[in-house]
Amino acid sequence: MDPADLRAQLEDDLAWRLDELRHLRNQLIGALGRDQWPIASMRAILVMQYAHLEGFSHNAFSLYVDAINTCRLDAKALHPHLFATALVPEFDAVRLGAGGDQESEHGRLTRRARSQVAFVTKILQLSESPLTIEADAAVSMEMNFGADVLRRTLYRLGIPESEVSKHYYESLEFVRRTRNDIAHGSRKEKIEPGLFDAHRRKCEQFMNDLARLISRAIANEWYKADAFSPAS
Repeated sequence: MDPADLRAQLEDDLAWRLDELRHLRNQLIGALGRDQWPIASMRAILVMQYAHLEGFSHNAFSLYVDAINTCRLDAKALHPHLFATALVPEFDAVRLGAGGDQESEHGRLTRRARSQVAFVTKILQLSESPLTIEADAAVSMEMNFGADVLRRTLYRLGIPESEVSKHYYESLEFVRRTRNDIAHGSRKEKIEPGLFDAHRRKCEQFMNDLARLISRAIANEWYKADAFSPAS
C-alpha cells in the first residue's frame, strides 16, 4: 500500500469520528458553562468517545497489518515480533488444546503431542512462504481498549512503545474505566468537568498522533527485520 493512500484512509476515518464527537458535544454541552455540564451528558460523550477510540485504533492497526501483508515478506525479512504475531492462532491452539473429535479419540497427553507437532509444522510452512498476518488476531480488543491492549498491540506489530507519548496512557485508561463503570451501572456520581475535558482532549489528540504513527511506520518500513532491534 502506498503510504499516501494509507494516510488518506486514516484521515478519512478519523475525520468523521471527530466530527461526530464534536456534534454530540455541541448538542449536549455546547452552550453551557463548564460548571453546568450535566452528568448524563458527560457520560454519553465518554461512552461515544470510547467507541471511537477503540474503533479508530482497531481500524488503524488493521490497515497497518493489511499493508504489511501486501508486501508478501517471508519470515527472515519480517520483524520477528510480526512473525510471532502471524503464529498467534497456533499459539492459541497449543494453549487451549484441540477440541472436537480429538477430545473423544485421544487422551490429554496425545492431544498435547499432536498440538506441538502441528505447531512446529506450521512454523516450517510459514518459514518457506510469504507470511500473512490475521488482523483480527493481531489487533484483538477483547480486553477493552486501554493502556495494556495498546502496549500489547504495539509490541505485536513491532512498533516501539516509546513512539507513543506516555501521557496518553492515563487518558485512555480513564475513558476505558469510566465507560466500563457506566456499562456496569457503577458510575453514577458526578464526573469532574475539568478531568473529563482534559482526558477527552488527550484522547482525540491520541487518535491524530496514531494516524501519523501508522503512516510513519509504513513509510519507514518498520515491519522489516532490520528496522529495529527486537524489543526486550
